[in-house]
Amino acid sequence: MTWPPPRDLRTEHLLRELAPQVLGAVLRRFSYFGASEDAVQEALLAAVTQGRREGGPRSRGPG
Repeated sequence: MTWPPPRDLRTEHLLRELAPQVLGAVLRRFSYFGASEDAVQEALLAAVTQGRREGGPRSRGPG
């Protein structure tokens, strides 16, 4: 992987839009801002890294 990674504007937009919502949900559950923020950042980074490596999510279909 090259550094910095190539910009994927769609992914960047989704992360900027959804990260605060995810943080809010985690924060409501665990109440510790610092730990919640760290957990969300690590999870989103892992998701983006896996998506680039494996080509994004695949539909599981019905059921």
